[in-house]
Amino acid sequence: MLTTAILAAVTFLAVGSFHFAVLSRVASRLNTSGLSAGWHHFLLLGTIGLLHVFEAAVYSVAFRLGQSWGLGGFKTEGPLNFMDVFYFSIVNYTTLGLGDIYPSGHLRFLAGIESLEGFLLLSCSASYLFAFAKQRIKD
Repeated sequence: MLTTAILAAVTFLAVGSFHFAVLSRVASRLNTSGLSAGWHHFLLLGTIGLLHVFEAAVYSVAFRLGQSWGLGGFKTEGPLNFMDVFYFSIVNYTTLGLGDIYPSGHLRFLAGIESLEGFLLLSCSASYLFAFAKQRIKD
């Protein structure tokens, strides 16, 4: 369990730090660019979308790493490949939780941490987009 907690903490901190670093850097660059408000929103939305997909991919790698360390596995029909784990990670990150693929063993803890961070970062991104749009409307 300690190994899973360390894996979850390292992944949580890496993903969260990366998210805020990229988001703040992109926002500061957009604020100083001469682009129109429409392009600002388009680029910000695209960046946020790619950022969340990348973050789910990082969790997929953490799940596969946890599997290779014997921390658990996944319950599914048929053989499991990386795309299945990535699919699970996207569903879990967005807190949809469809249940067709689900972790077993200590990987369930990592899945809970991913759901928590996904909810936090998606909420943060939505809040940031709202604030950015509100500021652009005032200007």
